[in-house]
Amino acid sequence: MKYELQLKRRLVIYRILIAILLISIFLIGALSDRGILLDSRYMSMSAQQVSRLIVFGGIIILLILHHRTARLLQNKVERNEKHIRENDERQIFINDKSNTLTLKLLFGVGIIALLILSYVDMIAFSTAYGIMIAGLLLKGITYLYYKNKI
Repeated sequence: MKYELQLKRRLVIYRILIAILLISIFLIGALSDRGILLDSRYMSMSAQQVSRLIVFGGIIILLILHHRTARLLQNKVERNEKHIRENDERQIFINDKSNTLTLKLLFGVGIIALLILSYVDMIAFSTAYGIMIAGLLLKGITYLYYKNKI
């Protein structure tokens, strides 16, 4: 019952995030037309690709997660299996070692910063992009290290 409530909360969070991303599409378009944000003609190719990936990729990923979570609520057997996998002590320990809450928040803020900077300043975007790639590489290395160690 407690896990069911947790899944319902996830669905609400996914819906809110999808709505925010859809609204951001219209805001970016409106602010670009008014000259507040950079027009795509002045953005670097990587900035254009990353901003599209964040917005449209985010929507696709959130829709997939929403669908899977909704399916879990309907299928009790799958829900119990997923609950057991999520509460596996080994997996929790590996995630705790390689992926703290602070790191998750930093990546979330970094993604938002990349999206905003891709429409504002190319030099700042390139710097933030390099930092995010380095951070993702370090996170992956620590995850693999602890996964193989334990």
